[in-house]
Amino acid sequence: MKKFLYIILLMLGTSITSCTDEIMDEINKNPNNPNDVPSRLVITDAMNSSIVSVSNGDYAFYASLFIEHHVGVFNQFYNTEVRNDASVTSATTYNNAWVSSYRTMRNLQDVVDKCSDGGSEAGNFHTLGIAQILMAYNLAVVTDACGDVPWSEALDPINHLRPVLDTQESIYAEVEKLLDEGIANLAKTTTFPALGAQDVIYGLQTNPVDYWTKLGYGLKARYAMRLAHKGKYTYDDVITNVGLSFTSADDEAKYLYNGATSFNPYYLLFTQRDMYGSSKSLDSLNMNEFDPRKAKYFIPHPDNKDTDGNPVFEFAPNGSPDQIQGRYGISSYFNDPVQTTYIMSYHELKFLEAEANERKAAGTGKVIAQAAITAAMTAAKIEQDSITSYLAKVDSIENLNEITFDVKYILKEKYIASFIVEPLEAYADYRRMQSLGESDYIELLNPQTAKFPLRFTYGADDVNNNENVRKAQEKDNGQFVYTDPVWWASPN
Repeated sequence: MKKFLYIILLMLGTSITSCTDEIMDEINKNPNNPNDVPSRLVITDAMNSSIVSVSNGDYAFYASLFIEHHVGVFNQFYNTEVRNDASVTSATTYNNAWVSSYRTMRNLQDVVDKCSDGGSEAGNFHTLGIAQILMAYNLAVVTDACGDVPWSEALDPINHLRPVLDTQESIYAEVEKLLDEGIANLAKTTTFPALGAQDVIYGLQTNPVDYWTKLGYGLKARYAMRLAHKGKYTYDDVITNVGLSFTSADDEAKYLYNGATSFNPYYLLFTQRDMYGSSKSLDSLNMNEFDPRKAKYFIPHPDNKDTDGNPVFEFAPNGSPDQIQGRYGISSYFNDPVQTTYIMSYHELKFLEAEANERKAAGTGKVIAQAAITAAMTAAKIEQDSITSYLAKVDSIENLNEITFDVKYILKEKYIASFIVEPLEAYADYRRMQSLGESDYIELLNPQTAKFPLRFTYGADDVNNNENVRKAQEKDNGQFVYTDPVWWASPN
């Protein structure tokens, strides 16, 4: 009887323990932090961060100072403007951008894993293709900013806590591979439903897959131009990819803010921090005096008024230590909470096509460049009559042999057009033109020419925790940012 009772108690105890373990397992689960999130939700977050934190994050904010779209007049932007080494060469300055880039790519890798063979959503080809195109874009942004960066081991923290740095040349090969694979996957048939509203870039279009495919080819055109002088691609490659990409501004990859729950980051940057001033060099050196964009690009600061309360406009002096917050003009786009952010615009694509044609044969890029200028001015909310008048005046000046509508002029117009929240491409173009010995297409006024940043530093999080990144960051005590161009911007 005692033996029988002991067995019953043992069985009951085991059952109680088992139930307790199961209950505790459930208690330890956070319903707000699930272990397996559907790819359609993950990729929405990746799209948002690609736009807000990468396209329009710190890399863009600082790049606009380097290429003098704006002048830094306060706090860390002021320190960058006067080339204070403690700001420009510090690993902490751009850490937010660095972390955002890698966090976004890690999320995209989760989508790729889920939608690839063996994943929980294997066969979800369209979401996979979108993730691969976004991955290529994010990877290109971080390597364009920093050069050699962690990649092959970077998104596998279980096996590689301290990933090595890959060369930019090898990374660009991966960018091209991701774009090709993404385009191929978008062309496949899938039984998975479309992303719909979860696609915050093209979800409202009738057939989003077509638009993502066009973006893939547009990015291929952008990167082919980056690498053409390195012998990796030709200008024909640029032209071919342009032909498979956007056919109008309706196709461009952009993010539309609603002004209620989402805001253009430049609007928030101005209203919350007010660290930019209007650039004198952009106006006086690089824009024609009859350019209708001037009225959009430069408006008085709302705090700068004369004794009668009338607005007063002043340009900020590029590179000067004498900067006064609230004094210098701003951009009208800072007042626009819904100003568009681009991953790639139609006018950028047309400028790429114009440059490629002009480099192949002088005179062949002019008509295309005029179409690019028209698209850019339209995006800047310039009326068509003003656009037509501007192009006619440029033509008349060209006929008087005062300007030449050549590659440099095309790049100059692109530089002006990219003022509308595309400083990353303006910065990339300037470094590329430096490598070609053609950087005189624009004029910069910052007097510390020896301290023009050729790249960004690495992020502090990885500098502090990864000896491979720390070694790269410590080169010449951080002075390498002034002396070492990234691979594609280095002379052949």
